[in-house]
Amino acid sequence: MQDALILRLHGEPLREYLVTDQPLLVGRGADCDVVVHDPSVPDALCRIVRWRGAPAVDFLDHTKPVPLPLGEPLGLGRHHSLVRVRSELPPLPAKGKTEPLTHTSLEIPLALLIGNGLEARRVPLDGRTLTLGSGADVDVVIADRFVSHRHCRLEPVRGGVVLRDVGSRNGTWVQGQRVSAVELGPGGAFRIGRTDLRLVPRGLIGDARETLVAASPSMLKVLAEVEQVARLSLPVVVYGESGAGKEGIARAIHARSVRRERPFVALNAGGLPAGTVESELFGHEKGAFTGASAMHRGLFEQAEGGTLFLDEIGELPLELQARLLRVLETWEVRRLGSESARRVDVRLVCATHRDLRAMVAEGRFRQDLYYRIHQLPIALPPLRCRPEDVEPLARHFLTSHENELGPRELSREAVAVLVAQKWPGNVRELRNVVVAAAARCMGRVITDDDVLDALRRAGVDKPEVPLDEVVEAVRAHYGNVAAAARALGMPRSTVRDRVRRWEEGIA
Repeated sequence: MQDALILRLHGEPLREYLVTDQPLLVGRGADCDVVVHDPSVPDALCRIVRWRGAPAVDFLDHTKPVPLPLGEPLGLGRHHSLVRVRSELPPLPAKGKTEPLTHTSLEIPLALLIGNGLEARRVPLDGRTLTLGSGADVDVVIADRFVSHRHCRLEPVRGGVVLRDVGSRNGTWVQGQRVSAVELGPGGAFRIGRTDLRLVPRGLIGDARETLVAASPSMLKVLAEVEQVARLSLPVVVYGESGAGKEGIARAIHARSVRRERPFVALNAGGLPAGTVESELFGHEKGAFTGASAMHRGLFEQAEGGTLFLDEIGELPLELQARLLRVLETWEVRRLGSESARRVDVRLVCATHRDLRAMVAEGRFRQDLYYRIHQLPIALPPLRCRPEDVEPLARHFLTSHENELGPRELSREAVAVLVAQKWPGNVRELRNVVVAAAARCMGRVITDDDVLDALRRAGVDKPEVPLDEVVEAVRAHYGNVAAAARALGMPRSTVRDRVRRWEEGIA
């Protein structure tokens, strides 16, 4: 055990630092060892030193250091504080500048996604401080002539990083605002030069073990929640529209849990008759009812040691909800027609497109069951709310079907048409349209006409864009028809023809 300092924000721990014989400079300045992101804190506030064998505070005013007792917070600005603790962190390196030591593992393993689309590259953070820039001596080289030699730095904190500009020429930008220092979590995006960067949960995007693909901040936050809840054993409820990918989230939770080597068993409670659902869930003995010619193990037994995914749990009849609640309270199942119960060890992940709380108020869903399963809720946004995911998902579907359809690519115009759709059927509908367009296209490249034809065949015709909107889009893009077509999600030829007819006075 050795002395350490915990930097806290609103009482929550951010980072941990070992106290050694080398002083730790505390302040707002970028060169401080303990950096406090608060404008009320001076660039150099104080130093933490060893004095008479124990940590003490040197306020840089030529007076004697003040002892820092164990457990007593040292206030720093409005919301931060330092607390001395006893820690088991490993010792600092013997040489080189002292770097803040983070917790041995972040809450969510993160990576830095550099660029967009299939050409994006991924750099794991691994709890390291990384300097980004265009120079050859930085940790992450960004090949962008608008990026400074040493542009910015990522400093790991609990649950994310601190993004700090280190005197760049063109600035570091977050949500259109130039920043000097800001904390970012999973899904946090920033821009340096002409390069887009984003923090993503490590190993999710493009991981060959998973079918999850995401690029939007909202979806990346969902995947970060998956990383958190996967380590627990509590029930999970995934809320989302039909086709949004709820089963994919459930499978990702299972794949990241300690149960990943055991079965993942799924049941759509809304797709079976009520009598069948009971037998499927709990099983039955031979002769338990007419037609029960053999013993059947229910899904709880089949998922022993693993995960049971119960889709559309809101469709369960009230009498089955009571039986399910009994199982979750005792972790015992009784097959239909059996006189004895069997112990089961299963993690339950549920999903629904309904508002369970409203169903409880209406008396259509048991309140006790609601509170039993509603311990770790995850809300999955519909595809129309995350257009950034459309292109990577579409390319993923093409790669998945390459053995059947051959190599296929999407033209820029085709991508624009896909992104412009509202996708009421969500990811499932996008997959069907992309695969249909790939199957019918005459060459390697899928055009906008191929996508529009697939949309028409799927019964999701795109409504005609008013002529004044077409003309305004062309004007907004300074007469660039191709750019206007991409913005409108229309074929370039259609925009060109409609503008020509407008110029000729033809409606």
